[in-house]
Amino acid sequence: MRLSTPAVLVLLTAATLSGCSTADGTAPASGDTGPTESATARAQPLGEAELRALTFHEGDLPGARRGSIPIEDRLAPGHVPSFKPASDPDCQTVQDIRYATTAPAVVKQAINWKDDIYPGEVTLASYGDGEAERLFEKLKRAAGSCHTYQGDGWTGAYTSTMKVQKAPEAGDEAVQLREYSTVDLGRRDELFIVVRTGSVIATYTSLDIGRTPTFPTEPIIKQAERIGDAQGK
Repeated sequence: MRLSTPAVLVLLTAATLSGCSTADGTAPASGDTGPTESATARAQPLGEAELRALTFHEGDLPGARRGSIPIEDRLAPGHVPSFKPASDPDCQTVQDIRYATTAPAVVKQAINWKDDIYPGEVTLASYGDGEAERLFEKLKRAAGSCHTYQGDGWTGAYTSTMKVQKAPEAGDEAVQLREYSTVDLGRRDELFIVVRTGSVIATYTSLDIGRTPTFPTEPIIKQAERIGDAQGK
């Protein structure tokens, strides 16, 4: 989990994962088909400055607190913590893709909700040479194989269960995942919606303990449209 509010990290005592409404019932992967390789090849990779211009602005997320959707500074390589890999390689693949560990250009934005103490996050990652499409295929395969696994996070070891759900129709293709674990405060539930639009993979996260977190769908769809326009799609 990559949350921007230190106080939240303290609350998530027993497990921190390597992380309007959407469907809550489990379902197979979204099943939508992406565009052809030639369509992806036409999309020009975006740089960090262009990604920053595509982040959410005040008013885009009515459920967010005013002035509380900051763009986060990217950690320098020496400040990135090193955790043991997940016990299941497929689960580690899912983590690596949704957290954009290999993306040349990445922008992260914290989302502090009005009615929740736990913030969400948006990660915009840009790739070149058809890499986004290849990674998304890996993500879909790995997500279908990852179930319960052990991992290592900010507060130590944890056990998590991953489920694939029906994703919203956004961008070229989308996957929705939930991860569950048990912490001292109750059941920890983290939502991940991963959307590919051309050469950009956007990941939307929201978490809660004892409740089911959601992320509003309409802003995701509109942001995917803006990302497509920026690539000339």
